Amino acid sequence: MLRIKNLRINISQHLRATIASYKIMSGNESQKHGFTWEHKIILNVFRVSDDIRRKIKYTAKMDLPAALNKLDGCDVSIKTTGSPNTVCMGDCLRVYDSICSNKPLHLVVVIYKQDDVNNRKKLIEIIQVDITGLKGKLFGGITREEIEELVNAVKRVPHDRKPTAEEHKAMFDIQKIVQEKSCAIYLNIKCDSKQSRLQCSFNKFLEFIERNPDKIIARSKTNEFRGGVIPMELESGRRARKKKCAPTSTIEPTPAPTSTPTPTESTISQE
Repeated sequence: MLRIKNLRINISQHLRATIASYKIMSGNESQKHGFTWEHKIILNVFRVSDDIRRKIKYTAKMDLPAALNKLDGCDVSIKTTGSPNTVCMGDCLRVYDSICSNKPLHLVVVIYKQDDVNNRKKLIEIIQVDITGLKGKLFGGITREEIEELVNAVKRVPHDRKPTAEEHKAMFDIQKIVQEKSCAIYLNIKCDSKQSRLQCSFNKFLEFIERNPDKIIARSKTNEFRGGVIPMELESGRRARKKKCAPTSTIEPTPAPTSTPTPTESTISQE
C-alpha cells in the first residue's frame, strides 16, 4: 500500500508539473519564439542534450546553469528582442542580485526583425556578453533597499484589482527617484488586475556594446553561433502588449527616457 501511495503522489506531482509547464508555454503564442530560440541555443550551441535541458525548470534563475555550460563554465541568461537597444531582463530584484553576486554571468541576446505581413520573426544578430559584476554600469547607484522599497509598493496592490490613484502615485513617485540613479537599466512596473511585480530592461544595450567591446564574448549576424546553428526564421506574430499599471483618468505613468524606449518585445522567462 505504501508503494502504491508513493506512486500516486509521484504521478500526481509529475502531472501537475506537466500541466503547469503546458499552461506557461501555451499561454501566449507570440512568446513561443523566445522559448524556441532559447532551447535551440542550449541544444545546438552549448551542446546540452534535450533530456538534460528538460530538467532545467521554467522558474530556474538561469536559462543555462554554470554546471551545464561546457563552453564557458558560467551561468547564462538568454533573451530575445525585436528592439535592438532594449532587452527585457525579467524580475528586477533577481537580476540585481545576480549582477551583484560577482558570480560569472553571461547574457546571450537574439535580435530579430518582425515581419507583420507574413507573421514571421527573422534573426538579425546574436550577441553574447559578459555582465559579471557590472552593477555600476547597469544599475548605477541604485541600492538593493531602494529596489525592495519599490517592489513592496507594487506588491501592496492585490492581484485581483487595479491600483487606486494613491497606490499608482506612490509606485511611480518611488520609481522616478530610483530611476534617476540608474545607468542602463530601466525599472518596469507591471501592475494591473492580474499582476503586481517589478521587472527591468537593459535599455541601452547597443550603447553598452559600443562602449564595452571587451565584454563581447561572441557576435554573429547569421544563425551560426559559436559552432552551432539555430533557426534563421520562426513563424510568430507580433506580441499583443498589455497595458501597464493601469493609470487613472488624471494620472499617467512616468514614461521611459526618450533615449531608452520602453520595451516592445521580450522573453521573460525565468521569473
